[in-house]
Amino acid sequence: MISKVLPLLLLGSGMMPTQVVVPTPKPEVGATPRIQDAPIKVKVLVINFDPIVPGGKRLSEHCGWNKPRELAEGYIADVKTASNNFIQCEVVEWRDVDAFPVKVDGYRYTVDAYLSAWKKETPWHEPDGTDYEATIVQYGIDKVIDSGKADEVWWFGAPYMGFWESAMAGPRAFYINGGVYEKVRTTKPFAIMGFNYERGVAEMLHDLCHRTESTMSRIYGGWEVDKLTTNWARFAANFTQSNGVAAVGTCHWPPNAEKDYDYSNPRVVRSTADDWLNYPKLSGRTRNVSCETWGGPDYHRNYMRWWFAHLPRAVGINEDGRLNNWWRYVFEFDKYTENGQKRG
Repeated sequence: MISKVLPLLLLGSGMMPTQVVVPTPKPEVGATPRIQDAPIKVKVLVINFDPIVPGGKRLSEHCGWNKPRELAEGYIADVKTASNNFIQCEVVEWRDVDAFPVKVDGYRYTVDAYLSAWKKETPWHEPDGTDYEATIVQYGIDKVIDSGKADEVWWFGAPYMGFWESAMAGPRAFYINGGVYEKVRTTKPFAIMGFNYERGVAEMLHDLCHRTESTMSRIYGGWEVDKLTTNWARFAANFTQSNGVAAVGTCHWPPNAEKDYDYSNPRVVRSTADDWLNYPKLSGRTRNVSCETWGGPDYHRNYMRWWFAHLPRAVGINEDGRLNNWWRYVFEFDKYTENGQKRG
């Protein structure tokens, strides 16, 4: 999704929610504990498009939005905790940019033009989307990736800057819920996360969740939520869309959901969610789950953390030919073919 529609499609206020610590779920009593690989260390280049407005403040502060560095810290901590320390992101370079990104038609907001549109005095510019290829070259992102200094890139920006939630560039790039820019001249593909500092950490995790869904759908040759024919589909099952079968759910639909973004629904359903903590040794055991399983008051953020805490991360190859550790597909995507096999 492009950031223009984020205010319509993503939940939560622009203020940083109170953090509620959600312990990483533990395997059932008597289950075989998950054996884990050595952690993946993800080196990140951050480009924070946060222009200085009259008076000397940056746009994020002027508008009363979240602090980008605090958002990054919260996201890094949540991903590390939810993955049981397996994914360790490190910001190796942070750039605060006093400019707006260029649009696909060459247009670039000035501070006055942007604030005028934000105050509804003038319409937003169309087309909205950022020119990713031009932006990558302008800021030398391709060179940073090829130098090995960074593995992926995070762009922070405001509403209507035109970012995808997640995109990929470079050779062998593929769809991860955003643009695919194969013409970018790097030696390897890299992910670009588009984060909105009007929003919170919940929405950042939401972006990663969609990236994960797109990646796993590719690995398993497609995905239909009502056809539980693969391990990925069975993991993502929710009661309403999966014919009364509930597991961990999807980015938009928790296991007990009755509609999109239904993170605070108290409805109780039987779910195999905790059985996935034992993957690949599944028993089919179920237990009751509701919104209180992941807890509030920020049900969205806590559901995202709960969801990622259940993502398989065991060692070895499954009987279906895919890794038992799905995190590797999300963050080491160029090491594997589109059907999940080790690239030769």
